[in-house]
Amino acid sequence: MRIGILIFSTPKRDEHAQADRFEEAGRELGVEVVRVHEPTLTITKDGPDARDVDLLVCRPNFVEEPSLHQFTIKSFVDAGIRVINAGILGPKNKLDQHVRLAEANVEMPRWAIAHTPDRILAAAQTIGFPVVLKVAFGTHGKGVFYAPNIETLLPIADYLAVRDGNPVIVEECVTEANRRDLRAFVLGGQVIAAMEREAKDGDIRANASIGGTGHPVTLTDEEQRVAIASAKAFDLEIAGVDILRSNRGPLVIEVNSNPGFKELERVTGINVAKAILEYAMIEAKKGRIA
Repeated sequence: MRIGILIFSTPKRDEHAQADRFEEAGRELGVEVVRVHEPTLTITKDGPDARDVDLLVCRPNFVEEPSLHQFTIKSFVDAGIRVINAGILGPKNKLDQHVRLAEANVEMPRWAIAHTPDRILAAAQTIGFPVVLKVAFGTHGKGVFYAPNIETLLPIADYLAVRDGNPVIVEECVTEANRRDLRAFVLGGQVIAAMEREAKDGDIRANASIGGTGHPVTLTDEEQRVAIASAKAFDLEIAGVDILRSNRGPLVIEVNSNPGFKELERVTGINVAKAILEYAMIEAKKGRIA
């Protein structure tokens, strides 16, 4: 069996796809794992030129407008190749993500989407300080800003308005979470691993890629339910769902369609890469098209 890891960057910039872990797991399972880099593909009306795989696993390691990559996924699907996590594009746009999670009745911190500095300020005052500002496209905690008061918020809002003029998410800062969140890793409609992440001193972002550290944790039944519902809202087979423990229950702050898992593997001892490949092998044998 030949499983491709669909990576949306050049080979020199593919570290966040964690293809090395898939290759290691593939050797353990006796499965050939190959890297398929989007920028090296040629796509014609007959489809992409890298169709010699039984199945593809999407690892969307990009931060730009997601629609720029839709044609790649569609070309493989149209060619009859099973694509795991074909629904990756929705969560990449954090504006759309908030709206879709709300439609799915997933509880989140109080939030608003605003276009201009004055509307951002008005939203923050309605929500109540401190707040967190988020840009539409970001990864590994980049594009997340903490504003404890008006004096901090206004320069950030002005900068974001000048930088690209895109709408900004204004979100409640859940202070009782105490700079910690939960990362639930969902695979095939089940939570297969989870950890609690703690931000480094002087930061509110708990992402492991920027210095956050993971700790073992046991999720409640409600936290597992929320994580699974969040992945389902985007038809994701692979998802990292970030959750805050608040005084009013679990609150989802983000759904990731390209979740890193090396820190999760270290903390839990679970071979996440192997679990994903085992799931992919079962799906490939079904011969089902996404």
